[in-house]
Amino acid sequence: MCKVLKKKIGYYHIWKNRRHQRRKKQVFNLKSAKSIGILFDATRPEDFDLVREFYQDLKKTGHALSVLGFVNDKEVPAHYLFKKDFILFTKKMLNWFGKPVTEEVINFSKCPFDILIDLTMTDQFVFDYIAGSSPARFKVGRYKEKPVYADMMIHLEEDSSLEYFIELVKNYLETINRPELSPNFI
Repeated sequence: MCKVLKKKIGYYHIWKNRRHQRRKKQVFNLKSAKSIGILFDATRPEDFDLVREFYQDLKKTGHALSVLGFVNDKEVPAHYLFKKDFILFTKKMLNWFGKPVTEEVINFSKCPFDILIDLTMTDQFVFDYIAGSSPARFKVGRYKEKPVYADMMIHLEEDSSLEYFIELVKNYLETINRPELSPNFI
């Protein structure tokens, strides 16, 4: 009963935030976006390394980047620390129903990125809260039945890897909304 109540209260807060949010939706691609936020589950070191590589690829193109990773543990592993533009938080930094309470995470969730890329592969309230609360103009993530916060969702098979998902995100964001790639472009 307590878990169900916490979940309902948490999703009520997301709904309340979104209702008062003045979000200007716009489709961006990697060429037109100036700022990009990346949200991911940093619990597994392999996933952290994949996201760091993706971050480095995007950084070469001159985007303003910010990366937010959640470590589903009490402490952030030492080898994750001191990564520029990476914000990491843990279970200790959540309130009783799973809402992030640290200033850095709250600032990330309020930042009006051109694109917010949600690279999470699991359903957890903390990711829904951040993605749902974000005023990002274009939100990209994996397909979910409910709740839906992404403007563009990519359908993945059950056993798809994060590496494959990142490749799909890159591919779609490089080609979407690009008139020069249209067959009717003159």
